[in-house]
Order: sequence, then C-alpha cells, then structure tokens
Amino acid sequence: MTVLLKVSGALSQEDESYWFSLKTGLSIEVTRCTTKAGDGEFLLFVSFDNDIRVFVFSNKEEFGLFQVLKNVKGVGNIKASRILSLYDVQQLLNMIKAGNEHELALLPGIGERTAKRIVAELSGRLINTRHDFDNDFMEVVNAACDLGYERNVVTELLNGSSEWRDKTLEDALRWVIRELNKKA
Repeated sequence: MTVLLKVSGALSQEDESYWFSLKTGLSIEVTRCTTKAGDGEFLLFVSFDNDIRVFVFSNKEEFGLFQVLKNVKGVGNIKASRILSLYDVQQLLNMIKAGNEHELALLPGIGERTAKRIVAELSGRLINTRHDFDNDFMEVVNAACDLGYERNVVTELLNGSSEWRDKTLEDALRWVIRELNKKA
C-alpha cells in the first residue's frame, strides 16, 4: 500500500536526517528524493513495502522518475532516492541520453552493472515516452542491441524510415541488420 500527498512546508537537514516541517508545526522524518530544499510545495510518498518510509519530491516528474528507477533490478527505493537527491531530473535525463554510466557507477551502492542497467532501461523508456513509440519499436531496438548494435544508431535508423513498420518483428530486425551493414 502507498499514499501520495501534496503538501506545503519546508524541507531541511538536521545532522544526517532530512525533515519535512508542515506549517502547523508537525515535522516528519523523510527520505530526500529531490535536490530542492527550503519552503515550497512538495509531494510526500508514503511507502509501506518492508517498513514505513516517507519519500519527499518537489514535483511529479521526480516522483515519476523515482517510480521507474526503483523498478530497475538492483536499485530499489533507497538507491533511487539517493540518485534523485544528488541529480535533478534534467541532469539525470542528460546523463542517460549521453549514456554516461560512469558517473552513476561512482555513487555509493551503484556498481558498474547497475549503472548500465539504469542507462539501458531508462533510455528505452525515454524513447518510448518522448516519441510515443509502440512496443514493436522497442522490441526491434532491444533485439538489435542484444546483437551488438548501438542503441542510438538503431533508434536513428528506425526514426528515419517507416519501411520497417509493416513487417513482422523478425523481418523488421532483418531489415535493421541489412541497413546497418550497408552503412558499415
């Protein structure tokens, strides 16, 4: 069970803990998932997964990215919150677009394999949400990547042509391989 609340208050740090203070004087210990601090409107996400934990976000975009990040194998709630507390959404999206796994791998608890998974899974989802592509597009891209082709090269090829759209998945993959081999 989870609860999402939109509240006004102040986010501050005291020693090693972060606290969200409501204007009524009530303060709640939270796990910070935003680079923002101080007064303003925030989203509080109460998770009852293994224990009760309150996560704080400055907007729905951060919350949405948290939901995607926490589901990447090896990440979970705590590591996702750590990533979002160090990088704002735009910085993180730019790192993912650039394929910058190295910087993510430097974070405590995020190794090289987890960083690669984060970049791979989020770049696929960003392509899917930003350009409204269907599952066939992602399946062709992922299959080509599994064969050793670079994701951005395959994506650029598929974006540049609609010829593959009326083919079966296998034929679309064959078409991608043929086209990429012509360019090589």
